[in-house]
Amino acid sequence: MFSFNHPVEIKFGAGIFTRLNEFVVDYDYVRIVVVASNSQVENGVVNLIESLLGDKVRQVVTGIEANPTLGNVESITSAMYEQDAHAVIAAGGGSVMDASKAAAAAYMQGIGIEELLNHTDFSKALPIIAIPSTSGSASEVTASSVISDKENGLKVPLSGPGLYPKLAIVDPELTYTCPPNVTAVSGVDVICHALDCLGSAKSNPISDALAIRAAKLAFENLALAFEEPENREARTNMSLASVLAGIAFSQTGTSASHAMSYYLTSHFDIPHGEACAFSLDEWFIKNAEVNPELHQHAKDIGFDDAAHLSVRFNDLKRKVGLRLTLDELGINRDEIENIAGESLKQANMKNNIAQLDKPEIVQLLERK
Repeated sequence: MFSFNHPVEIKFGAGIFTRLNEFVVDYDYVRIVVVASNSQVENGVVNLIESLLGDKVRQVVTGIEANPTLGNVESITSAMYEQDAHAVIAAGGGSVMDASKAAAAAYMQGIGIEELLNHTDFSKALPIIAIPSTSGSASEVTASSVISDKENGLKVPLSGPGLYPKLAIVDPELTYTCPPNVTAVSGVDVICHALDCLGSAKSNPISDALAIRAAKLAFENLALAFEEPENREARTNMSLASVLAGIAFSQTGTSASHAMSYYLTSHFDIPHGEACAFSLDEWFIKNAEVNPELHQHAKDIGFDDAAHLSVRFNDLKRKVGLRLTLDELGINRDEIENIAGESLKQANMKNNIAQLDKPEIVQLLERK
């Protein structure tokens, strides 16, 4: 028995971004705050948004950090109050979309910034139009946002139906300018989302089908997108893979590799996708031991079994320049106990099929 509901309207296709005003008119938004990554300012996307929407754009907020902070959220919320905003457009990678979603909820529900990370009701938010410039985070189709508290060394996932964007405009052409390292880190996150979904205790036949298709597309196209940034087919397939994986894990939540990633990012500044990918190979094998159906899923993706998928995943990581070991990440092995302990505190660790205790997680990490 399962349920499936996905409320985000999705517009997908090369060049579809240029129809932005048409979509905005349909929703009757006339006071819009635009949040954009610095790269989207530099490559002219923000100028194009302003030319397409005219005076509907009331303010542009930039300077969002790679791991969006409470300060970033506050700057967006302040702009919303100043402009009495009808909607927010988030143009950029996952950090921009996550910060915008958190701000949209804080604004609509009157949540103080100091209360945000302890708040649990994210049922309402200002309407969000998400325009991803990378293929990876899938924040454009999920009801989650991850915000960092730098002062306390925390990275906290927020979740609730209000955080679903109203509209996702997914134009693969916007990803052509991604630098190779961004393509690699965001692209490997697609695979992490898909395999974490398959390893979730909440997985279902629909989420499995979406995750398998997403993983297959990403395995087949990430290296090509990395090596040939303007390869239209590879970029389109990676954009599609990201959306499919996002819809999949929006239903199931993420699991162990994401649970372990938060501490790696907040304390060692490991990029999110790379932090998730660090342990994913081990977790997929562990989950297959509990649920042998994952071996069939691995075959459907294109491999012999879970172990073969794990090996090929590490091959792909190496091919796109990602690190595989604690030593390569610059993490002292004395930190293994802390990483294991902090991973167990995360809610999405409880969502994992294989439930390991701390000594077992330590053992997993000692193999890295």
